[in-house]
Amino acid sequence: MNLTRTLLNADVYDKSIRPALNHRDVTNVSFDLSLAQLIDVDEKNQIITTNQWITMIWRDPKLRWNPLDWDNVSLLHIKYDKVWLPDIVLYNNADKLASLSQISTNVMVSSDGIITWLSTGIFQSSCSIDVRYFPFDEQNCTLKFASWTYDSARIDLTQKSNIGDLSNFMANSEWEIIRVHIKKNVVKYSCCEETFPDLTYTIQMCRRPLFYVFNMMLPCFLITIVAFLGFCVPSDSGEKVSIGVTTLLSMTVFLMLVAESMPPNSDALPLIGVYYLSAIIIVSIATAMSVASLNLYHHGKRNIYPVPKWIAQLFFVIIPKLLFMNIDLSAHWQQRQNSIRNSTPISSRKNQYKYNYTNTTKKTNSLHNGPITFDDESFEHDKITVTSSDNIHKSSVSLILRPYTSKQQIQKSTTTTNNNNNVKSSIHYIHRLIEKNEHRCEEQERKIRIVQEWQILGQVVDRLLVYIFLICTILVFGFILLQAPRLRLK
Repeated sequence: MNLTRTLLNADVYDKSIRPALNHRDVTNVSFDLSLAQLIDVDEKNQIITTNQWITMIWRDPKLRWNPLDWDNVSLLHIKYDKVWLPDIVLYNNADKLASLSQISTNVMVSSDGIITWLSTGIFQSSCSIDVRYFPFDEQNCTLKFASWTYDSARIDLTQKSNIGDLSNFMANSEWEIIRVHIKKNVVKYSCCEETFPDLTYTIQMCRRPLFYVFNMMLPCFLITIVAFLGFCVPSDSGEKVSIGVTTLLSMTVFLMLVAESMPPNSDALPLIGVYYLSAIIIVSIATAMSVASLNLYHHGKRNIYPVPKWIAQLFFVIIPKLLFMNIDLSAHWQQRQNSIRNSTPISSRKNQYKYNYTNTTKKTNSLHNGPITFDDESFEHDKITVTSSDNIHKSSVSLILRPYTSKQQIQKSTTTTNNNNNVKSSIHYIHRLIEKNEHRCEEQERKIRIVQEWQILGQVVDRLLVYIFLICTILVFGFILLQAPRLRLK
């Protein structure tokens, strides 16, 4: 206690005066920094918060004594505000409270005048955050320490090593510290003619991307794949386009989350932003292609023209083989045609129409064909059956004239001739009716075939688009991610 009072006597010691025997002497201050913790990296405001252990050592010739005179006391602990302290501050300070002079730890004074100040503090420093390769980015943040008022002619800063001390560093879950590099600079500022020395600590760190990969990038990739599954949805369900629109809304929400955490930097887009933008473009194009494939699928219902031959050759023969699709249009059409024949009354009976009407001679007033049977009810509903047989005698033609002849037997030749003429006209009418029904069935079958061709074309196009967009997505995302230097090196 007496030694401290003696050394700090106001008549002998003034803490406001730089410790030097001569004003031309330079006070050497050894400044060492140990990074204890990386508390936070604020990308949006471009500020990092660190916990630092600082060691400063300098010599004060006025604070020396002989230990033998003071009961072998060789070390004193004195309150920091009782002695002179170098006004070393953090130049790129982002917090008005982060000043070394406010760290209230004692200083250790040895008998030879060596003063050691072990202090600690939490510093907020500005850092230019480059988010170009986020979340695979590396950042170099600097902490510049120097005296604010003493130039290089009065104070000189030195360091023990060019590599910062990380032995006390507490690991960070988001950032990995690669190394801390120390560099001494002597800078001349515009305010003064003198030069000022400083020690610049560069913290080289890289982000741990696992959190962002699993919470932002992987969901985006999966959502994009889900959008491609819209091509596999049946076109008749009406959900193909809605899947793409829902996917776009989901990715927009993720993009907003990324934008909130990124600084408003116009120099370069973040890698994850390019990733999301590419995904949105791909899904938008996929949604547009879904609309196009829907138009192809339903094109046959609005258009009576069949699929062009070169398109049919390409999409019904070549591309299905490449996509491992089994497209047999002829067999498919034959199966469909058979079902139509079985379900259509006219077409199911049109092969039964057999007639062979021949009027070879004027002498005979009889028909050279077999008996024809029909009734009023079948004729009224367009359901007529004509059968022929060569074993029936020509003279039995009168038996087939039930609807059109009287119930009495025709005996006169004149009446027979008139009735034969009626039969001829009836047979011609039946013939025209059968042809009309055949044409109608053929036209119906042709339209159904055209509809099926366009539907199959839409299905092949959907399958082709799935492979195209899947390959393009993998290539685009792979190309974007490989832009990060860390991934290229790996």
